[in-house]
Amino acid sequence: MDKISRLFVTCGQGLEPLLAEELAELGFSEIYPGFRGVMVKAYHLEAVYRINYASRIGGRVLLPLSQFRCPDPNALYHYAEAINWNQYLSPKHTFAIDANVTHPKLRNSLYAAQVVKDAICDQMREKKGARPNVDTRDPDIQLNLYIRDGQATLSLDTSGLSLHKRGYRQETVEAPLQESLAAAFLRLAKYKGDEIMCDPCCGSGTLLIEAALIASKTAPGYLRKNWGFMNLPDFSQQDWLKVKAEYDSQRITLSKGHFFGCDISQGAVRASRINLRAAGFQDVVEIVQSDFREYTPPCSPNFVITNPPHGQRLSNPAILQSFYRSLGDFLKRMTAKPARGFIFTGNLELAKEVGLAAERRYVINNSGIDSRLLEFDLY
Repeated sequence: MDKISRLFVTCGQGLEPLLAEELAELGFSEIYPGFRGVMVKAYHLEAVYRINYASRIGGRVLLPLSQFRCPDPNALYHYAEAINWNQYLSPKHTFAIDANVTHPKLRNSLYAAQVVKDAICDQMREKKGARPNVDTRDPDIQLNLYIRDGQATLSLDTSGLSLHKRGYRQETVEAPLQESLAAAFLRLAKYKGDEIMCDPCCGSGTLLIEAALIASKTAPGYLRKNWGFMNLPDFSQQDWLKVKAEYDSQRITLSKGHFFGCDISQGAVRASRINLRAAGFQDVVEIVQSDFREYTPPCSPNFVITNPPHGQRLSNPAILQSFYRSLGDFLKRMTAKPARGFIFTGNLELAKEVGLAAERRYVINNSGIDSRLLEFDLY
């Protein structure tokens, strides 16, 4: 299995062009954006290691084992059973199947996963006299089943945990921003790490930490210890450590005075500081507990990006109107011109309250909510 032909890297809906751009920067040339992911030609497991370790926007790196027409459960069982599972599993392994299925004859994803599980266990029992066990919490081998428009793809999940789980989030807040989505915002903002950044509604610190990772040239997988690919039969510790060392050697030390944030919530500030410590940036990112309307950053920022309450989950939208007007005022008063400001919101009516004309609007689907990342040029 050391020689492969393609990988499918998942991402959030609408982020496919950003992921394709990122994969090109990682050295891949044959890239084909799809639905909630990007297909990339790859010919060696080194590509699996590289994408898993270095992709900030990707969700999972899937290695397709079989693609087939799937008219009914019998076909699903047949094609799943036709795969030589001895290449990937033994009776000593545990496995799990993550299924995303839309099909009139497969009543739900759980049922479809059960059909594949039966096919695998029947084959292993027949060939080995024993079957592997299912472990949905911490499997040795994670499989992915995707069925859409009658076409099925059965893949090995080489990531294990989703790539957005960097390893630094020890504490969280209500309605947290996912790490990979924060990284996507920073890519949309063309953030390179040389600006003075401020997040006036920093929550648990995700945007600040992702920015510090970019500025310090730290791979997003730097803190993670375990990956799905480590259980693949052709996994090479030497090749993996070579890829890891290539990225780790690029890391640089950050200086103070470039990253600032505040939040009115004591719990959010506590979460931010805990997460910053876990990420190794507690000495270079300054977080204070304050209402941003009463906060003056130690250095005037020229890059402000924030994910304020949207009124969808956290507060009454009417109460937030003055809040958004104050955000616009913060951008105008507190930035060192020329500057750039970004506000992410799922409430388009509240966006009008900022009082500034957005130069660009990036449409983003955030957990089913039609949202916008608004970009303001400040002079």
